[in-house]
Order: sequence, then C-alpha cells, then structure tokens
Amino acid sequence: MKIYISADMEGVAGIVHPDQRQIGNPEYTWARRLMAEEVNAAVRGALKAGAEEILVNDSHGNMRNLIPEHLHPEAQLITGNVKPWAMMEGIDGSFAAAFFIGYHARRGAKRGVLEHTYSERRIYELRLNGVPAGEIAINAALAGHYGVPVVLVSGDEEAVREAKAFLGQVVGVKVKGGISRLSARSLHPEKAQGLINEEESHA
Repeated sequence: MKIYISADMEGVAGIVHPDQRQIGNPEYTWARRLMAEEVNAAVRGALKAGAEEILVNDSHGNMRNLIPEHLHPEAQLITGNVKPWAMMEGIDGSFAAAFFIGYHARRGAKRGVLEHTYSERRIYELRLNGVPAGEIAINAALAGHYGVPVVLVSGDEEAVREAKAFLGQVVGVKVKGGISRLSARSLHPEKAQGLINEEESHA
C-alpha cells in the first residue's frame, strides 16, 4: 500500500503568524521542526496501518521546509520548487490514499488561521464548480482525478470544517481553533502529533 502526504505549514499546531512561516525569521526554525514532527506522526500512523511506501511532498512556500534528516526514514521526500503539480507533485493512481497535513482554510474563511488560497496577494476567491474553494478542495480534486481519495486532513478548526464540507467522510484532526486570522487556541504539539498518529492509523 502506498500513501501520499501533502504537507503545509499554516495548519500546524502553534503556528499563528507570518513570521513563523518565513525563512529568515527567528521562529521559522522552530516552526519547520513542528511541521516535520506532524508529518512524522502521520508517517508512523500510516506505517501502523500497513503502508509499504510513503511519499511526502513539501507543499509550503518555497517547498524547502522539511529537512531530510528530520523526516522519518521510511518516508521519501519531494522538496523544492518549481514543480508541475505544486502542492500535489508526485500524485498518481498508484497511491491508495492521500493525507493533507498542516493545512489551512481558504481565503476569507471566518477565523481561519493564516487563511489564504495559494497566494495571499493575488487571489481573493477561487471557485470550483461555482463554489468558493481553497487548497483543500482543489488539491483533493487533483487527487480524485487519479482516483486517490483524501482520507485525512489536519489543521485548524476551519480547515477541518472545509474539508468535511467538500469531502464528506474524511477524517479531520483539529490541532487548533482560530480566534482571529493571527491567533488561535492550540493543542500542545505532542498532543496534536499524537492525534494525527492515532487517526492516520485508522483512516
């Protein structure tokens, strides 16, 4: 069984401000480690569920956030930009399922932590079949083109709500609840990672 993981950063527990997700800021080193630990929790869960091959695509910003030696040794990593399928590079019909880790809500979502849709400066609203859609829906649609179901999404409360609205029975792991775009009530990182690990193994 092959599992595909698309990993973003804004939906990771504890991350609430643009400074934390940008290279050159003091908190970025800490944030990228938290991102790696949530991805590793997903990898461990997938392995428990019987995965034999796991592909992780670094999907945040410049797509060079995950340090290879910080990643679980059983996972393969796609890193760097530019990639033809961007956040979904590497997806094809050979995967049994896809996980979205550290995802955020679409641009304009109320109380969505660091909400945006691909580009904060260039895109105000994007629609899929006439319905406002964010990265969750669009990336899931691409996975669906290859017949790969998205079975788990982790992120803030609004992201999970958005995932369930578009995908129905998807498992959602809420690691924080937005107070505003730049503040949240967050689980402890270890608690968030434990939930991701537990849900991934049952997804």
